[in-house]
Amino acid sequence: MNKYLGLAAVAALALALAPAADANWSENFDSYSVGGLRGHGGWDTWDGDPSTDAFVVTGFNRSAPHSVQITPTTDILHPFSETTGVWTITGWQYIPSSASGKQYFILLNTYNHGGPYDWSLQVEFNSTPRQFRILSPGTYVGNIIYDQWVEVKNIFDLTTGMQSFYYNGSFCELIPWQISGVNEFAALDLFSDGGSEIYWDDFTLQLTGDLATTTWGQIKASLF
Repeated sequence: MNKYLGLAAVAALALALAPAADANWSENFDSYSVGGLRGHGGWDTWDGDPSTDAFVVTGFNRSAPHSVQITPTTDILHPFSETTGVWTITGWQYIPSSASGKQYFILLNTYNHGGPYDWSLQVEFNSTPRQFRILSPGTYVGNIIYDQWVEVKNIFDLTTGMQSFYYNGSFCELIPWQISGVNEFAALDLFSDGGSEIYWDDFTLQLTGDLATTTWGQIKASLF
């Protein structure tokens, strides 16, 4: 067999086996107009309450021109419907040193407007003690990094039911994905419990081992 033809065949197979385009997700808020986020790109508010919207803004951004501002009244979420696989969700967070109060990064395994709900991960960023902590069943406590974009990452396995949380590139804690819910991923929730404004940008959700991300170099290496 002509090795170049073989290479093309392998590439075609990789594309054929790749998950659907919506299996991986990214969000940088740059295609939206400045203003309320609800109703754009699949974003909604908790229980559909418009008073808890977040806002697309300029001024603070990791990738120009926009980011999303989480205000003291925000409870904004993006629904998902993943039931299998190992996933990595990443977002970049900016907390000004002038910030006060509590903000949350939340992943849910069950969510519907009006319920039922079930939480898999709740990370509290509290600028009063200037610390973040992973809520029960987690126990980890760390120091918040201010006035710069910081990577917030969680890797969760919907088969084994475990997850690993990372902050600024450092591993923090391994905990169960759920205690009383299901091994599914239903929503990302950005919630302020009256905390002052912070910013998020450049979210990604990626299926680990996704053939769609296989590089030509990896395909070639497998042939020889």
